[in-house]
Amino acid sequence: MPTGNKASRLRPVAGWNPFGATVQACRVFLGHPGVSPPDVRTVVHPVRASLIRSLLILVVLRALAVRRYRPVAV
Repeated sequence: MPTGNKASRLRPVAGWNPFGATVQACRVFLGHPGVSPPDVRTVVHPVRASLIRSLLILVVLRALAVRRYRPVAV
């Protein structure tokens, strides 16, 4: 999805979206690496980017969940 019409605060978030890199990685695995809609930001190494971004999200959300649900010492 083009990010040019989004608010300036949302452009970096939309550009960093892990789903776009995952879709590009699937295209690489299926043999169509160059196929992408016009005006969409492409990732140079989509497989590596999708793995790193997904793991980063997992680590951050796990840390937040552990902190939130840790039993309170009495």
